[in-house]
Amino acid sequence: MSFVVIELSQGNINNDHLYLSSVIEFFPPSSIGGKNVEFLADSLLEVHSGIGEPVITDIAGDKKIFRKRSWVRQFFKDHQLKPGDKVVIEHTGGNRYHVYPARA
Repeated sequence: MSFVVIELSQGNINNDHLYLSSVIEFFPPSSIGGKNVEFLADSLLEVHSGIGEPVITDIAGDKKIFRKRSWVRQFFKDHQLKPGDKVVIEHTGGNRYHVYPARA
């Protein structure tokens, strides 16, 4: 298993998303789609965050964020995350990923 760590910005908190641009090479190129839902990627990712059912999504290629992001607000709230906090994205096999707060 491998993982990457990203640092949250105020923009992430305000807009309920995770910027993936600094770690985009961590994901399969086939999971990066176009600018809107009409251009879904060929491969979808299964994202587990511990706050409900896994999310099936691709990465919006223009913004470099998970396209489905309705779960992110609750994830930030449940873990009381703020700008400067870090989040781990762990590849757990196949197209499955686990997202969780990094704890010091």
